[in-house]
Amino acid sequence: MPRILFAVIASIIILLSCSENKTNDLLYQKPSEEVLDQYSTYLSDERNFQDSTYLPFFYNRYYQLITENKIDSAAQVVFWAGKTISRNYKYNAAFERLTLDFVSKYGSQIPKRYYSGIYTNIGNTYCDNGKFDSCAYYLNKGLVEPEDYYTYQNIATLNYNLIFAYLNTGKLEHSLKSAFDGLEMFEKQNDSTFQAATYSGIACIYRYQDDYPEAEKYENKGFEIVKQTKDTNVLLVVSLNKISLYSQMDHPNLYPFIDSTMNVYRQWSKKTEEKTLSIKSWYAFKLVRENKLAEAKKILDNIKPLTLSMSDYTTLDYYYNAATEYDLKAGKPSEEVDFYIGKIPEFKENEDYLRLVLFNQILHDDALVKGDYKAAREYLAAQKIAQDSLSNRNLRIKVKELDKKYQTEKKEQQIALQEKEITQKNTFIALLIMSLVGILAAIVAYYLWQRQKTLKQEKEVSMNFTKQLLESTEEERKRIAGDLHDSISHELLALKTTLSQDIKVVSSKIDTIINDIRGISRNLHPVMFDKIGLIPNIEQLIERIQNQNNFFISTELNYSGSLSSANELQIYRVIQEALSNIIKYANAHAAKITIEEQASRILVEIKDNGKGFNVKEAITSGKAFGLHNIIERSRVIGGEAQINSSAEGTVITINIPTKI
Repeated sequence: MPRILFAVIASIIILLSCSENKTNDLLYQKPSEEVLDQYSTYLSDERNFQDSTYLPFFYNRYYQLITENKIDSAAQVVFWAGKTISRNYKYNAAFERLTLDFVSKYGSQIPKRYYSGIYTNIGNTYCDNGKFDSCAYYLNKGLVEPEDYYTYQNIATLNYNLIFAYLNTGKLEHSLKSAFDGLEMFEKQNDSTFQAATYSGIACIYRYQDDYPEAEKYENKGFEIVKQTKDTNVLLVVSLNKISLYSQMDHPNLYPFIDSTMNVYRQWSKKTEEKTLSIKSWYAFKLVRENKLAEAKKILDNIKPLTLSMSDYTTLDYYYNAATEYDLKAGKPSEEVDFYIGKIPEFKENEDYLRLVLFNQILHDDALVKGDYKAAREYLAAQKIAQDSLSNRNLRIKVKELDKKYQTEKKEQQIALQEKEITQKNTFIALLIMSLVGILAAIVAYYLWQRQKTLKQEKEVSMNFTKQLLESTEEERKRIAGDLHDSISHELLALKTTLSQDIKVVSSKIDTIINDIRGISRNLHPVMFDKIGLIPNIEQLIERIQNQNNFFISTELNYSGSLSSANELQIYRVIQEALSNIIKYANAHAAKITIEEQASRILVEIKDNGKGFNVKEAITSGKAFGLHNIIERSRVIGGEAQINSSAEGTVITINIPTKI
């Protein structure tokens, strides 16, 4: 018997190991070239985007597939059209509305590869238009657990794009984490092109902290890698980042590097409008610095029409920077000053600190040319504020602390003034105090009585909770023992009797044992929780509950991972307990889970449309272990649970304060 058991366990380990290796192959090794149908082939070819029939072609095919309820195929054409539009930096409001409506209606039916890819396209569109908070929100919605190479590639790309979504709003720690998460994934897929681009992104993070040595180190890493890939497009992306760094550093190799980048561009056969505008803008900038104003003006006039159809903010920055440099060198006010002034409120609203720094610098220089020193000083101060917001969030906290201290001192002065007035009216107040003493004594006595009563109730509740917790633990042990005895033990005995039979029967038995073990393990603890985080685990839990109970659950999850894994697990257990109670007792038709991450707190809400119950009566009954479980887990993570119920349903709200 021990030998048979050992052999079975060894077989299970081998099968699990093979399964793990197969999973790694699926994620890291690119499969044979993907074969697309004629519609997706057309939509994925960027050259076709210039055709006026491109979008009508997409809409016709999309609505045909929706009518035929072919959601997988519809997701494919939405993904490829969105990717092409994003790559061409052509924002289209109608297409964006259609895309958001599509994932909202059919998100649970869309293959992960296209689900993550569609959210990548949406996020990129918002980034290109300078709406970086929205960009980060939609990119995070696309972070799913990858099951194949292309989904894994999408998640890696999402992390790369999150570098700049977070960077532009001053969330440097989040930006750096996304960078290294993406870098690790690109390394596993041996994607040298994106490794290089990610190193360049990390350089940008350090650059905007004014840590130039560290920025140059990562920029050089990326540049050396991309030179080996022979991918000219990414080489130019990395080169443009390196030019920006050299410009900020006033590096002696700035002009030679601009020249070498221009030479690479001239030999490139696949020139795009975006690269043309970017590289020629820097070349014109160099010419201005070399006092070749006529030649610079000719280039600027030649590329200016490209700005009219360009939505990518970074590319436009390159042009306006060069154009303003020309105006200042020519000794005249900037022709684009109204553009800069008009964009400042938008950048403040979007917390786009990068461009607030750049634009305030440009407006400062323009004000100096005009001799408006007051305005120049104001723009310089605004630039400093934006730079502090970007590179030193701790400074912002200190400013708030100083402001709080100032407000405290101000209140103390007001109190001193009030005390002086009180002294002048001491006779009246003395009489008033005497009349209030009796009332206060009665209030204190009543409060102490109520407090004692509450403490007694809380003690009883705590004792009941502990008793139920022990009983629940024993029940869980009993259930696990039963599962092991009734399923694993039974299957092993059955396997023993079938070892002499067909190998397919034995294999089937082993598969059953593996599935039973995985089921027991999953019931004990979500195995991948620490790796994939809170949101994907909630989505898997919901999918499992919906499939098992034919019960509809909707979600609205806006959470970027600011809590520790241990605290996230407590939230997961609260939601798990709440859904279990709803299904067992509420007679509800549907439920909704909401997680809203705000500046100073995280709100978790679980709502159902069931029959409701008397909350106070249930909690004090000594039988509501599930409700006490929710309340206690909320307290463990520093939160507070509020439970409200009526005939229209029940709402559980958990308010979790967070640090700035």
